[in-house]
Formats: sequence, C-alpha cells, structure tokens
Amino acid sequence: MAFDLQEQEQIAQLKGWWADWGKYLTTAAAIALIAYGGWTGYNSWRDSQAAAAADLYGQLETQLGGDAAKVRDSADKIKAQYGDSAYAPRAALLAAKASVRANDFKSAQTQLEWVVAHAKEAEVRDAGRLRLSAVLLDQKAYDEAVKALGGREVDANAGLFAESRGDVLAAKGDNNAARDAYKEALAKLAKDAPNAKFVQVKLEALGNA
Repeated sequence: MAFDLQEQEQIAQLKGWWADWGKYLTTAAAIALIAYGGWTGYNSWRDSQAAAAADLYGQLETQLGGDAAKVRDSADKIKAQYGDSAYAPRAALLAAKASVRANDFKSAQTQLEWVVAHAKEAEVRDAGRLRLSAVLLDQKAYDEAVKALGGREVDANAGLFAESRGDVLAAKGDNNAARDAYKEALAKLAKDAPNAKFVQVKLEALGNA
C-alpha cells in the first residue's frame, strides 16, 4: 500500500500511539457493528415482554457512567428475566463496558462470555467475541484471547477478526504470526474501511520479517 510523504510522516507519529491504544480500534469498530447490524433484531420483540425488557434496558442506559456494580446488577436482571430477548446481550455488553472502565476485567469477561453463549444475532455475538478477546488481552491471557476469536464470524467482519488476532499475537511477541494476521486483515477489509490505514500502521510497526 503506497503512501505519500505526508502520510508517511503521519504513520511514523502513529506507531508510538498504537503501542498503547491499537487494540481499542477494533473494540470501537465492534460498537459500530452493533449499532449497524444488531438493532434490527428489535423488530421481532414488539410485545409486552419486549416492552418490559426495553424499559429495564432504558433504565440501565441511564446508569452508564455511574457505579459499574449497579450497571452489572441491572444487566443481570434483564438477563434473568428476559434472557431470550434482543435486549439481554446488549445489556451484558453495556455491563462489560462499565466493568472495563472500572478496571474490573473479570466481571467484563463474565458478561462477554454470556453474550457469546446466548446472543442470537450473529452481529452481536461477533461484537461480544471481539470485546472478549480485547478484555483477555488486557489480562495478558493471550491464548484465551486468540481462542475467543475462533469459530465462524459474519463474512463482513472477517477483517476485524484478523486484525484482532494480529493485536493479540503482536502483544504475545509472535511477530511473524502477527504480520500474517495483519496482512489477512488488509486483504479482507474494504479499501475504504476506516481502520485499513491503521492496520497498515501496525503491520509496518512490526518491521520486516
């Protein structure tokens, strides 16, 4: 992938930034993924059960930014009472987000494992797997983080999963495998994907084999 001089300078500046923040780009992409693909599932839950679940979910959203334990308790209530609804895995995703902000990675991991096991929508399940891998990476559980990315994802998300594998492998110190993963990500991401240039940055930051 060719870059002009200005872009080369930007890449050089970004390499240091990626050392601390690179893995969070995929998480941000996962959030966008939920917003775009996952919310369509709500259309099938327009009944009294869904209305009640929606009310609890709305209450949970107002708690974001507050006590992570309260967010987790609200999410657990939705999961217990309306576990089959489209709101339950989304509530768990929000609880995981709150737990990460509170540096409670174990609680976040538990919530995300629930999402992966119970979400019916493939897009939401994929988001859970991507976030779970990032949380495991934060705990330096590299093998588990790679395992979380295993299985079949939605075809449109293959580039995101390859990028996440590259992040884990790079953190683990397996630079050769990380390069391969980033190259796979570049091959599978759309050329105009927002993170395509950043994947290139991470690839170049690893240097030559």
